[in-house]
Amino acid sequence: MSTAASGIDLTEGFGPVYWGFVISLVLGGITVVQAYIYFPAPQDSLTVRSTAGAMLVMDLVSSALVAQSIYHYLLPNFGSLVPLGAITSELSAECLLSGGIMFLSQLYFVRQLYIVKGLGTGWWIAIISFCAVLGNAANIACVATMFKYPHNVLANRNYYFSIFAGLSKGFGTAADILATTAMCIFLTSSKTGIPETNSLLTKLTRFIIHRGALVTLFQTALLVSFYAWPDKLYWAPFHLNVTKLYANTCFAMLNGRQHLKPKSDASRFSSTMSTSVSISTFEVKSISA
Repeated sequence: MSTAASGIDLTEGFGPVYWGFVISLVLGGITVVQAYIYFPAPQDSLTVRSTAGAMLVMDLVSSALVAQSIYHYLLPNFGSLVPLGAITSELSAECLLSGGIMFLSQLYFVRQLYIVKGLGTGWWIAIISFCAVLGNAANIACVATMFKYPHNVLANRNYYFSIFAGLSKGFGTAADILATTAMCIFLTSSKTGIPETNSLLTKLTRFIIHRGALVTLFQTALLVSFYAWPDKLYWAPFHLNVTKLYANTCFAMLNGRQHLKPKSDASRFSSTMSTSVSISTFEVKSISA
């Protein structure tokens, strides 16, 4: 038995999916820990807690669907490249859940903008909602195309799949940028001469900017890699992890409010009561993305 067995190298084709999934498991674990810290303390309304719970469940189911797909590609048909020619129905369903997580996060951010009522007119809210709805609609159309043309997703892309995927991520990115900008404008315009109040506003602004910048960076990288390398799966790691970031930052910001409460309480007794109440309302109800 002197012959050497040579296997099939799937690194270039399937490697991005595998390593993207490994990273997503790490981020998913962080989300579970954040949720474990958040839920035992009933400090938010039923709507907020239900939204957070739905996001957690969809995030876990999304990971399970990706795991099943990787199992399908690598184990039952080991040594065959035929299964890689079509996307699994589980991955198509995962895309639907990912779009749902993104949509929930964006709508909840819109709700926070409505609660603080600091933007004067409702144009910001209307435009952000419009982008979020269009992005979710495009994602649903993209998933429908994936179910109809499963052999034209991973390779030999269907034209409609490419269009709807780009629209979904494009409108999603626009909604994130606009929401981050709107909230930063509100926080900046609320600054006073009181050091405690300004310090709290600065911390809140950093929270919002970090959330928006990180998610927008991943969305942009996903768009660029999706169109720059149409015959590769370099976009897969960004797709598998961008919604993990939505859920992760959501719970992180919910839990991060506890560190801001002492300063918020101190600012309530300042001479500018109206500004202090607005800041406290944002801190308690609106810091979550």
